Amino acid sequence: MSLKIFHLFFIAMSTLLCLGLGLWAVDAWRSDGATSWLVLAGLAFVAGGGLVVYGNRFLHKLRKLGVAWLLVAGTLGFPAEALACPACVGSTDSILRTGMNMGIFVLLGVTGFVLVSFASFFIYLVLRARDAAVPGSDLKVSERSM
Repeated sequence: MSLKIFHLFFIAMSTLLCLGLGLWAVDAWRSDGATSWLVLAGLAFVAGGGLVVYGNRFLHKLRKLGVAWLLVAGTLGFPAEALACPACVGSTDSILRTGMNMGIFVLLGVTGFVLVSFASFFIYLVLRARDAAVPGSDLKVSERSM
């Protein structure tokens, strides 16, 4: 699979996910009545529309690629089994939903910890290089690296 076809597939899948998120948020708004669901639905639909515009521009650049239209048309025909599970679509007070949210927060915490660790390491390297560049410091820079 070429990078161009993968890019088109990724755009199509992202568009479908945005539209699915928007429909889910509208359904949650109908059952809950909180305006935050309506805001989420609006953002998801705007993002999906932006992805459609971006995908259209990308396709115009790749007119020679005839498989792209087939790929986009194929991704729009997903079966009903591809819709969200009962934990996502069901009631918003379910214990499954609470567990799923806690799992998401744990994964976000692990990802955040790893990103902060990488950033701290690179900041440490920058400070160490800055200290090595100062004349009279204890850190010596080898002459080969200059």
